[in-house]
Amino acid sequence: MNIKQVRYFVAVFQSGSLSAAAKEQYVTVQAVSKAIADLERELKNELFVRESRGVHPTLFGKAFYVKAEPVLRSFDELEAFAHRRRSAESPLLRLGLCASPLYGYEQACASIASFVYKNSGIETSIRLEAGLRGFGALQAGHLDALIVVGACRHPDMDCLNLGKVMLGVIMSYRHPLAQHQTVSLDDIKPYPVSISEDFDRFNDSVAEFYRERGVDILVSATTAAQFERYLTRENGLALTVGVPALGQFNPLTELKPMAAKDSVSVPICLVSLKGRKAPAYAGFERWMTNELAVKGGDPVRRFVSTTASTPACSEAGTGC
Repeated sequence: MNIKQVRYFVAVFQSGSLSAAAKEQYVTVQAVSKAIADLERELKNELFVRESRGVHPTLFGKAFYVKAEPVLRSFDELEAFAHRRRSAESPLLRLGLCASPLYGYEQACASIASFVYKNSGIETSIRLEAGLRGFGALQAGHLDALIVVGACRHPDMDCLNLGKVMLGVIMSYRHPLAQHQTVSLDDIKPYPVSISEDFDRFNDSVAEFYRERGVDILVSATTAAQFERYLTRENGLALTVGVPALGQFNPLTELKPMAAKDSVSVPICLVSLKGRKAPAYAGFERWMTNELAVKGGDPVRRFVSTTASTPACSEAGTGC
């Protein structure tokens, strides 16, 4: 028996659902299900009865919860005590989410900060930043790192690839393509595709990624102020990454997946200044490197799979 099994058991007991517990703990449903099954085998007793609409505890499960919940609470208090001591010695990790002003972005920032803390134990603050403004805040020392889409190629910057996500296309809900289930490159050729002056000057834009591979895309330079009109009045499009829990650009927009034959995965990157690593950021980077190299994990994919499934609708080339 280990504390993770106990934590997952208590989460399932309190929520009455494996999927709700998985979402709360930022893990997959399979991870929670396996932990409960392993615990039941070890205890030689069933803890839950599985049903189509969730689970409910057995009599043994109820008795086990009475003992397990205070144990978990005591363990959390012990962790909190250790965290307070660490926090007194290490400053807050300050990250910038390089993205357009998305509806619900506050929840997106909170979800990312919670994911970082639950997995690395590092207290984190995250704020939304425009591309160039965020770049300036990083250089001025107001941020420890930026989360962006596409690799950043700058001699003074380190760029850590955290994982990859697939593409989608954002458009007005009245756009001729809004009725399509998926959108192909042939579908988008008649329409302008946004390149943002605010975001696509220090990182690889998604549209340029296609153009470098010989795909004929009609590119249109837009600013954040022009973008809503561009979508609604000009039948414009923007290539975007699909990340759950990031909110919607505008309630009057649609996000369509790129057709499988044309879709590419694009990197989500962590950009920091070379030679200037605050203690909190250095610890975060070590955790990320361990996730990527030692465990063979993909932090971005794990975040995507375990957060709320709200479509992300960020502008082409913006960060997520």
